[in-house]
Amino acid sequence: MGKNLAFTEGLYILAAARMAGERTPQAIVHLLRGRKNNQAIADAALFGLSMLYGLFRSHTLESVQGELNSLIDGGLLVVRPQGDRLSVYVSAAGEAKLAQVEAEFGYEACLASVSSVFERTRAVRFWQRTALLVQTVSQLVYKEPHFYPVVEERALQHDVKRVLRAYPDRLELGVQVKQELCSWMEQLVEWERELLLRRLSGKPRAGWTYAQLGVQLDLADGAVALHLIRLAAEQVMRCDQKMFPVLSRFVEAPDDGLSQSAHQTKKMLQEGRTVEEIIQLRRLKRGTVEDHIVEIVLADPAFPLDSLVKAEKLARIHAFVSETGTRKIGDIRRVLGEAYSYLDIRLACARLPKQEEHR
Repeated sequence: MGKNLAFTEGLYILAAARMAGERTPQAIVHLLRGRKNNQAIADAALFGLSMLYGLFRSHTLESVQGELNSLIDGGLLVVRPQGDRLSVYVSAAGEAKLAQVEAEFGYEACLASVSSVFERTRAVRFWQRTALLVQTVSQLVYKEPHFYPVVEERALQHDVKRVLRAYPDRLELGVQVKQELCSWMEQLVEWERELLLRRLSGKPRAGWTYAQLGVQLDLADGAVALHLIRLAAEQVMRCDQKMFPVLSRFVEAPDDGLSQSAHQTKKMLQEGRTVEEIIQLRRLKRGTVEDHIVEIVLADPAFPLDSLVKAEKLARIHAFVSETGTRKIGDIRRVLGEAYSYLDIRLACARLPKQEEHR
């Protein structure tokens, strides 16, 4: 079996293993295809699978569903009825397969590098800005201002232009960027340094493709892409202004990952408005506002919950998840009672203690 196929199959098995019977097979499809709704994004965070969100966005629904069904037919995944729906589990053969591909591709390190889809997006955009800056500075130093940018998104290009305006001396900027890249590389092992450096483009040479890097590093193409995002995410966490004055400009604030409507809800919460007041003032459905709040909490780990969920409720929900291992919102509410709202439980699950996040 080729590395690319083994890597892809491992993703399905990994998602099923993390969900542990708590979700349907379709939830895996929604996760990997990056379904744009709050439930899929919240599930990604709840099961520690945010790094996998949208990996197969360019794949058709039929192809993803077909690959998943092949693993079920092959006995690596098992589907069982649970109540009025089907739940997906990993078989013993699937667990053995997962251990094998984990040793080869290092999925767990990638999953641990982000805790939400918003952190994953921030890491991707950080890398895109960095790669575009390196390419641009290289071209300008070689006095070649006309080139095809490696990143076409205008907003990211404007971010790089702001850095160029702040550093009019191109040679000085080039030296500074090189110094910061070296500081970043010092934290890495040899194959990680090679991955980053060969992926970057400049005047002397174009960056390598994922396929070329896969051959060079003896990895699946997808594993190369996943580890690149991991390295960017890890750098975002350590990218302080003192050591990385240029690259730190490319680290987005939590607000930058929010939809415009969620941003407005966050502003009203910070002003002291209650959920009921926001519903009335904005003339939105309760479900919409509650989705905004979950989005805010996932995007900004520092956002306080004390005005939204009482501490004793938070503790009780966390204790219940720890005792039972379940993350099913409906099941939790049926046991704890109607005194616990769906929003209480969703927010508590969005802020599970670290030891419970990936059980």
